[in-house]
Amino acid sequence: MKKSMLFYLLFSIFAGVTGQTGKEDVFFPEPFMFSVHDLGWMIGTNEGDIGDRKGPFRAGINREFEVDDYEALINIAREAGTRIRGLFVLCELDRLNVLQDYPTTTPAREKWDNSGHISKKQLDIIQYVINNSNYLEFGLHGVCHGYWTEDGKMHPEWCRKKDEPWPIESVQDHISGMKHILAQYGLSADNGHSFPESFDAGNNSYYWNPSPGKGEYSLGEPLSREGCRYVSNDLNGYPAKFNPPAGPNEAGFDNGIMVMCKGGGGVSWYKYASWPEEPADKQDCNMIRLHFPNFLAQDKFLQDDVNNQFVAYYRNAQAIPERYVAKNTEQFYSQWLYRKYAKVDFRDNNEIVIDNSDMPDVYLENGFTGNLVLKVRLKPEEHIESAELNGQAIAGYYEDQGYGFLYLPPLEKKQYTLKFRKGANTRMPHIYNDETFNVYEFNHKEGEGTEMKVRLYGAQKIKLRNVTNRLPRQVNSVSDNIKIENIRFNKDRSEVQLMLKAHNFQGETGVISIIY
Repeated sequence: MKKSMLFYLLFSIFAGVTGQTGKEDVFFPEPFMFSVHDLGWMIGTNEGDIGDRKGPFRAGINREFEVDDYEALINIAREAGTRIRGLFVLCELDRLNVLQDYPTTTPAREKWDNSGHISKKQLDIIQYVINNSNYLEFGLHGVCHGYWTEDGKMHPEWCRKKDEPWPIESVQDHISGMKHILAQYGLSADNGHSFPESFDAGNNSYYWNPSPGKGEYSLGEPLSREGCRYVSNDLNGYPAKFNPPAGPNEAGFDNGIMVMCKGGGGVSWYKYASWPEEPADKQDCNMIRLHFPNFLAQDKFLQDDVNNQFVAYYRNAQAIPERYVAKNTEQFYSQWLYRKYAKVDFRDNNEIVIDNSDMPDVYLENGFTGNLVLKVRLKPEEHIESAELNGQAIAGYYEDQGYGFLYLPPLEKKQYTLKFRKGANTRMPHIYNDETFNVYEFNHKEGEGTEMKVRLYGAQKIKLRNVTNRLPRQVNSVSDNIKIENIRFNKDRSEVQLMLKAHNFQGETGVISIIY
């Protein structure tokens, strides 16, 4: 099955105390995630294509949205151990009517008036989302899910047609409108927050032209300048002259941005409580596009049942040998790159050789190669006892659904050797990666201290195991934007627990040092 079957046939590892680990027990899995569209609306009623009404497509459900609706997403993500990729439409969050200055962003154009939606509820929703950014990513979908010309007609927001862009000035207006609305909630560079890293163009209107000629542009240019990095779009049907990535699991590079193809999972965008009928390994695409109503029950008393169904889907995906649930968007895109370009081979003496020499420079130079993830089937009471990459500690380790997950640090353009063995206990010093952060570096000196470089989202607990037998004497954060809120020691697990909090709602990268 796809490229992973090749690796399936190559792996064969022997693991010390538990005997032979066959080729069927080690996997280089494809990443899996849900991408959730149409967050941010205050009401769900659709107003597009209804008689002479020319309002936006919203969520297709007749209800007002509440904090409880976002709580459903958070609860699902928490139980599934992932950070859901949320994509927001921002117009109904406008509390100052700034979109009057950007007439193509709304059906009312210069007469835009959002007073009917202005309330404390907006503040409560956004604050709740930011407080839970470890489980829900704040990405962007658009301003009002459309582009309105002077004749009142609605068009796709980010390009008129796949081969016909809107004027770059209009595109800049839509980006500026989003930035001004985010700033109303304190989400601006002046307050230490980045422009959202994830983006999906409503109605698949991403203008793909990564090698523009004179006077032309690609949507990746203005988005990348603001700090966007991870785009999803259906690139089928684009003119061949633009050389778009083809296929449901392909991606391309556009002016500092990775553009990933997505799939629909066979779920209608407006239906309550709807998840894909087929399991993840039967899906054509690893990034499945869903919409806000799909995660919601018609009545609150049914919401727990819906949550449980989604959690079960995630867990089933995690249990598939050749899939794994990506912790976050960055990790999803990173794993895709390694699956595309890295060569993985088994050698004698319990070694896996990973050759990353073919990784294109453009992805390395722009920081898209994060963790590479391998998974190892474990028997009951069995664990990964030790693992080293080129003689150094791996970045993190995690167990779930009968597998041990090995998170390797970002790889350079060279060859690596991974050695590991199974045993009755995990003896190696490591970070137990059961939350949604990324670990880039983990360096430990016995009896002295530990240093780690992490990408942190929101408030998270980082668990360091087998590093000391007592509470650390000192813990320092190099970054002022990552705060150390609590330090505990769990003697039963030989585990140091650090409660850390990132300021930037898009995540913070920093170094944490621990002295014993």
